[in-house]
Amino acid sequence: MGLKIGIPRALLYYDYFLLWNTFLESLGVEIVLSQKTNKDIVNNGIKSAVEETCLPVKVFLGHVHNLAQKKVDYLFIPRYISVEPRRFLCPKFMGLPYMIKHLIPGIPPVLNVDIDMRKQKGELPVEMYRLGRLFTFNPWKIRMAYRLARENQKSFKKMMLQGFLPEEVFFNGTEKSKALKRTVLKENDQDRNVLRIGLIGHSYNLYDKYINMNILEKLQEMGVQIITSKMFSEAEVNSGLKKLQKDIFWTFGKETIGSAFYLLEERITHGIILLVSFACGPDSIIMDLIDRAYKRAGIPCLTLVLDEHSAEGGVITRLEAFIEMLKWRKQKNEGYFSTHGKPVDCPESPF
Repeated sequence: MGLKIGIPRALLYYDYFLLWNTFLESLGVEIVLSQKTNKDIVNNGIKSAVEETCLPVKVFLGHVHNLAQKKVDYLFIPRYISVEPRRFLCPKFMGLPYMIKHLIPGIPPVLNVDIDMRKQKGELPVEMYRLGRLFTFNPWKIRMAYRLARENQKSFKKMMLQGFLPEEVFFNGTEKSKALKRTVLKENDQDRNVLRIGLIGHSYNLYDKYINMNILEKLQEMGVQIITSKMFSEAEVNSGLKKLQKDIFWTFGKETIGSAFYLLEERITHGIILLVSFACGPDSIIMDLIDRAYKRAGIPCLTLVLDEHSAEGGVITRLEAFIEMLKWRKQKNEGYFSTHGKPVDCPESPF
């Protein structure tokens, strides 16, 4: 009977679960996932967190509580520092293993490995070898497990570009398939009846249905084509970044603002929606830059701030109003419908 290692279904789970699952299972480990986010998980996370903690970390704490009840041998919580050269992740990822140990007493031992691409040398990172040695003394087996994990991760990224949802890829279609169908293609522009929306945010906000109140399905039910910020290649993101005077050293911030500016440059969508976590410092800066750029360009931009107090009814009302406004702009001459509250002279107005 292999060791049971618990992986919280939160934060970077939506980006790297397939990598870690492949690597650990190849070494004979049994992976146990926490339940999907629900009210109890969020409430337990809130009770454990300090006041200044952002919503995604509170949710993560709740998932750790959930795994602790499943009697796993270890919790796997990597310490993410950098996943690409010259850029960093948010400090919350760097301190996550230590935060968990201090905030939630009595949990199973935490396995953590430093992920720092700035220091990687050779095909097999030292930290990955160190992790693999906990389960096997065969270096060739560790190397093969890591190679397979990297190959699966590359395939995962390709499917994300095509518009698939993470858990569709993770579980080989056992989830109900609702691929979003990537539409960032100029040849699709001749279809004038389609309303396209850019949905910009981090993966844990985009794909956690409980936290975002199932916004993807709600928009699809409204007849909207969705382009998320995870559907852009590195080249497209870098193209959008050219509008900035200075480079951004946050990896996820780069992805967010690069994809939003690429959409702005190509004029593919009729508007964008920004999904922002309450109390997220980097997001407050990045999203403000995006919002100002879209206002200057006269393109509608809706910001939805997600926190534990968000009411589904209020979110639906704002979404419906935003979509109706976009439909009016498509049916009428765009120049006659204000995007951000500016006064406009409309010949159809009786006043």
